[in-house]
Amino acid sequence: MTPDDGATTQDGGRGFVVSSEVTILPESAATLERAFAERLHLVEKAAGFQRLETWRDVTRPGVFQLVSWWDDADSFRRYMRSAEHRISHARIPAEPDRPRGTGVRRYVLLPDSSR
Repeated sequence: MTPDDGATTQDGGRGFVVSSEVTILPESAATLERAFAERLHLVEKAAGFQRLETWRDVTRPGVFQLVSWWDDADSFRRYMRSAEHRISHARIPAEPDRPRGTGVRRYVLLPDSSR
């Protein structure tokens, strides 16, 4: 069984979501936010990519979630192995503004249970 077996979005399509938590010194948060705003947008060209959102935690300064939606887990895996991913990550700020990955979660979108 793969992580996305049987998952569907509300419109009947398959869905896979990845949430990556990163932390940074609170005084470096503006640098990270600027880097997000100036990103290359290479992921948008990846097959199976749907969207990316960046969230700043309002209760924990310096904590961010990068949440991406994909058609399926294989699309995400292909992107993670791609040259575009390596190029994007080569632009991550250096110390002391370098964020640290503190967790990755993977989810499947379940059918709408209210139908």
